[in-house]
Amino acid sequence: MGSNRKRQQKSWGSRVLVALLVTGLSAVGVKCGLERVLEELGLDLGGDRPSRPSPTPGRSGSASPPKGAPPKGAPPKDAPSSRPPAPSPHLELGVPARTGARAARADASDDHLMIKPQYALSYNRSRNVANWVGWRLDAASFGDAPRHRGKFLADSALPDGWYRVQHDDYTGSGFDRGHMVRSEERTRNPDDNKATFLLTNILPQRHELNAGPWLRLEEACQELAQKERRVLFLIAGGLFDERERPAATIGKDVAVPDAFFKVAVVLEPGQGPGDIGPATRVIAVVMPNETGILDQGWGQYRTTVDEIERRAGYDLMTALPEATQRTLEARVDDGPAGGR
Repeated sequence: MGSNRKRQQKSWGSRVLVALLVTGLSAVGVKCGLERVLEELGLDLGGDRPSRPSPTPGRSGSASPPKGAPPKGAPPKDAPSSRPPAPSPHLELGVPARTGARAARADASDDHLMIKPQYALSYNRSRNVANWVGWRLDAASFGDAPRHRGKFLADSALPDGWYRVQHDDYTGSGFDRGHMVRSEERTRNPDDNKATFLLTNILPQRHELNAGPWLRLEEACQELAQKERRVLFLIAGGLFDERERPAATIGKDVAVPDAFFKVAVVLEPGQGPGDIGPATRVIAVVMPNETGILDQGWGQYRTTVDEIERRAGYDLMTALPEATQRTLEARVDDGPAGGR
């Protein structure tokens, strides 16, 4: 009798976990649901994790053990983990969680988690754009696949009844279709590249931003991953300056951000998420979505993760120990502003 009940619980729990990930609950809901189900049912998600779209050659999908002493505030190396496995290789630093007043009044449809093989994102139905897009980048992300030709693509994975942004919503608007995950960062195969043209990965950007400092930071990240063999965990999105409803829209109510943010956690060659500590490089920028900045470099827009969290209304890097978060998120990057 007891064993039958346990088997039923595990079967039910597995279905719940699959539903959480596949139907796309809110980022906060997924995180809480995963933790609750795992705690109550003792399930192991290890066999259900999606495979990496671009794994580092010779390395498994799990985080590497720390090298040497663990970072301050982290548990001992041999301590059992109390955190469930990440629902995606692109979310190994944690699912961003809404904070403050926005969390109290948040609607699930405005924080709708979508997990794809190439990246993960939180979609905002009211704004018809992503709140954030997160992805993993390494040398194996790059290949010989050609750039997708033709129109940008409506995302059929959005729930039934939701408006699906179309290519023509941007036509004649004066704004570029601005990639969060860059096309060049997903050239391992044609499907990976095509996924970057889904309009859930796109936000309205002024051309001077898209072809100026934003592009130069993308090129710097490519150089770190492709030439220096670093592993990067990135997250990017738009900022709306404390307004629930944006002042500007294009097409059928596609919100135009006032600014854009990007955070890149840069690991040394051979490191994994378990090696992140107070000395890890974290690049954080906020760039205005305006004209007149085409010739500017990206370095002048460096800021702290704390400032991005305040303006975006999200807690980022939620899987890292609190002490490590506090150190990394308060620091402004002073590393080289490289790139092509």
